[in-house]
Amino acid sequence: MQLKRNYLTLCWCLLCAIFSGSTLASTVPTVEKIMQSGFPAHPEALAKVNDELFVEYVANKNVTSLIFYAYGILRLAEHYSTANDFIHAYEYARTGFFYLDEAVDSHEDNLLVRYLRARVDAYTAGSGRCVVTLKDTAIMLEQRPALNAGLIEHINAMRYRALMNCQEPQKANEVLAQLRQQNPGAADSLISDTAPLWDMNEVTQVLIPMVKGN
Repeated sequence: MQLKRNYLTLCWCLLCAIFSGSTLASTVPTVEKIMQSGFPAHPEALAKVNDELFVEYVANKNVTSLIFYAYGILRLAEHYSTANDFIHAYEYARTGFFYLDEAVDSHEDNLLVRYLRARVDAYTAGSGRCVVTLKDTAIMLEQRPALNAGLIEHINAMRYRALMNCQEPQKANEVLAQLRQQNPGAADSLISDTAPLWDMNEVTQVLIPMVKGN
């Protein structure tokens, strides 16, 4: 836990250094707070943060706020599912995926928005959204030159999980073999159902450009 906190703090320091003196830093304060500390675990606190994210999106139209809002709503859906409150779990899941798709539908040509949806789907939605993840990862891999090698590695990891959830183990194993050639450690981490921490490459190549509105 301390290692995770230290890593998030490092990412936050990087953000602060980049945004120092920039008025853009104040347009998505709730997103930046989550990037620093993560989403709160308590459902009431999480619901409050989600409300703040939606207000933030309405105010500045930065799609990052909308994606984080969708992600927060999906985390609430997980909470209700764990509590066997399946009615609320279904309603929150439907809302979360609606806004996640809305973010991509309104920014179809933005690979970074698509990357964020794929990441949320790959580690949150399980089998229910594997087809969406396969579509997103295919589109991103078709435009491989626009993304660096580190992001391609993450995209292949998302694709592996989606293929397994879509019951296509042969294709999934082909992707896994490719990942093992590139980075054995990354391949081994796929056995975990826990979403990986944002690495520095994702912070600099995805999150920071999104927060800046690029």
